[in-house]
Order: sequence, then structure tokens, then C-alpha cells
Amino acid sequence: MKTNVATKSLLITLLLVFFAQPGMAQTPTTDAATATTSQTKSFSVGEGPEAVVFDGANIWVANQFSNTLSKVRISDGATIGTYSVGSRPVALVFDGTNIWVANYLGDTVTKLRASNGLTLGTYAVGDGPGGLVFDKTNIWVANRNSNNVTKLRASDGFNLGTFAVGTRPLALAFDGANIWVTNNKSNTVTALQATNGSVVGTYAVGSGPFGVVFDGASIWVDNFFSKNVMKLAVNGTVLSTVAVGDGPAGITYAGGYLWIANNGSNTVSKLEPGAGIVINTFAVSRGPFGVAYDGTNIWVASMGAGTISKISPPANSFSTVP
Repeated sequence: MKTNVATKSLLITLLLVFFAQPGMAQTPTTDAATATTSQTKSFSVGEGPEAVVFDGANIWVANQFSNTLSKVRISDGATIGTYSVGSRPVALVFDGTNIWVANYLGDTVTKLRASNGLTLGTYAVGDGPGGLVFDKTNIWVANRNSNNVTKLRASDGFNLGTFAVGTRPLALAFDGANIWVTNNKSNTVTALQATNGSVVGTYAVGSGPFGVVFDGASIWVDNFFSKNVMKLAVNGTVLSTVAVGDGPAGITYAGGYLWIANNGSNTVSKLEPGAGIVINTFAVSRGPFGVAYDGTNIWVASMGAGTISKISPPANSFSTVP
């Protein structure tokens, strides 16, 4: 059955507005106006791409309004495969062999073989799964509507436990010992022991925490409404706060730098974590969320444009840190 295009466009607009609050920039900010464009190319994928992940060879994109994943060749951005998954796929993670996708409206996660896109299993989780992380053994799922996270054994999808966190958990990170969860409506992050899911601590951050990543020493949190990222020690102590663009959402650590997708600015900030300084800003397509690194390039899923953007910085712009 065909979907009404006008209805779909309205839904995309409403989702973007949902993440905005009164006073947030709805026109290009200074961040956007000074952004670099010459190193960015965009490629069409499915409808409403939100998440992106690298499997060691190709980029995978979760198209939330198409209920599909796109497999994209990194050399030229060509789509080399499209695979049906559950309802409203919004998050991805790679476990070294397989792609896992969170189906937000299906209350499930689906496991696909990365080599050929074959579905290996679909597993029930909590209400509104919207964030994923792999701890080298297990898959952790943030359930946005049931305010908990589910731990699945990666080998077979067996449910190992469900653990309460804050309100509207969105994103997850693993620091080698603990799972970090952004609680979007609690303005906190929660650390859980990866071994048993017990709460290590819950720590105050900025307004609307969204993405989270571990840089090998510290935890970094995107504060969507505060328009900044916050650096935390692994004991939860706030070490610094750095202003970025409007609506920081996705974040990754790659090549010795942090890369932050600014949803309201339509940009990506490149941040040097040691100094805590934004050293470059790249223009991308409308409504960027997910960010991934392929070893050479940064890839960004832009929900509002139905594209992914490939940022190819100069060869000397990455450090030797993986």
C-alpha cells in the first residue's frame, strides 16, 4: 500500500520540531553559516534515515519511515542492498559479524548477517527500543518508553535481564566496564555494571541529554537543548562543557576527535577532546542524527533530507589514535 507523501513529510517535520524547544534556532546559526562544505557529499537512501554504522566494509543506514536498512558502498555512496526489518528502525550496532537494529514501534530488535543481509532473528525487548551498544559479548537496548534497558546475549538473542534507568533513555555507550545511558527527560546519565546491570551511579548533565560516547578515558554527552557537550570522568564528575551547534544529537569518537551531529544547525562539529575545542564545522544535509566512521570518512544520517552525508577531511586531519 502506498503512503501519502504529504503525510510522510508532515511526520518528518513534526519529529524535527519535537526535538526543538522555544528559542532554539530554526534558521541557520553562526555555526551553520561558517561551516565547511567542500569536503562533503550526500547520497540518497530510504525515508527518514536516523542511524548509521560501519561493519568494516560498508555503511549501514536505518531508514525509519521505509522500515528498511540500506547497505552503502563507502567508495562511491552507492546502495548495494536494501533489507526489510521491523517497524520504525532507529538505531544500529555492529557486533563484529552481524548488524543489530532497534525497531522502535515493533518493540523488537532484529539481527542481520552483515555479509549478505540475511535476517538471523528478531527478539522482543521493552517498549520503544531506540538505542543500542555492544559490550563485546552482549547487546544492550535502551527502551525509550519503558524507561529501562534490556541485555541480550549476542550469540542467540537470549534476554539476560532488564534494568530500570531514568526517563526516556535514548543512547548507550560502553567504557570497558560499565554501560552509560542518557536519560533524555531526566537530564541525567546512568552508569550500569555490564556484568550484572546494577546501578553504579546516576549523574546530572545538561538539558535533554541525547548521544553518548567513550573516548578511551572519559564519557562525552550531547545535551540537545543546552547546545553543548559535556565531558565526564568515569566516576561521573563533570570535567568540562563545550559549546557546539544547535541540537547536538549523534556523537562518535574517531581518529582522535569527537564528531557531533548538530540536528538544528545541519552541521557536524569536530572537537579536539584534550583541549575541549571545536576545530572545524562541516555542513551536511537537513536534520542530522547518527554519525559513524569508516576508517577514513565520517558518515552522517540526515533524517530530514533522506540522505547520508560523507565527510572526507584532509588525510592529515586524523591522529593516529583509532
